[in-house]
Amino acid sequence: MKTVPAWLCCALLATPALAGELFEQPRSVVQAQAVLDRAMPDAGRVEVLRGRYRQQKYLSEVPRPLESAGEFLMVRDLGIWWHTQTPRESELTLTARGRGQPGLLLALFVLDLEALARHFDLFVTEPGPNWLLGLRARDAAVAAVFRQVIVSGGKRVEHVTLLETTGDRTDIALDAAPQPLSSLTPTERERLER
Repeated sequence: MKTVPAWLCCALLATPALAGELFEQPRSVVQAQAVLDRAMPDAGRVEVLRGRYRQQKYLSEVPRPLESAGEFLMVRDLGIWWHTQTPRESELTLTARGRGQPGLLLALFVLDLEALARHFDLFVTEPGPNWLLGLRARDAAVAAVFRQVIVSGGKRVEHVTLLETTGDRTDIALDAAPQPLSSLTPTERERLER
């Protein structure tokens, strides 16, 4: 699994000025989509993404991050299957039919900007060949949980940082490859169509 560039994930969190720059550039859905379309011109045609993830959860009262890793499957218009393999095996399925937070999390991972804009103010910047999408919660229910979300990448979404109102932080590094819809097994399709 490739590592997330240090300047992309750590610099934003360690340098308030860089995070401030991102959150000084509010964008409409159309403006944000234009930036992402330039960076990821084939994103709208990708039907299936399969990959690996590594997650670090930083809790304010715990000195070291809690780490987990596994695999995921994202199918456009169906949902996401998240399979944690270490440290303990578990599964989470978010379907497109989901409402509330599951639907919101799915919108985050597939970058459904229209759905995200219902709950967040959008901020976008293009530092070099990469892009950064900042989300600042404006919906009261979401703002009670998340202070900000930062999504970054190049040709694909590569990193998601969730900054919670409690001071906790979750960093998720993604490494995925597009595949055709025909790559789905019957079990995978059934899991996401429930």
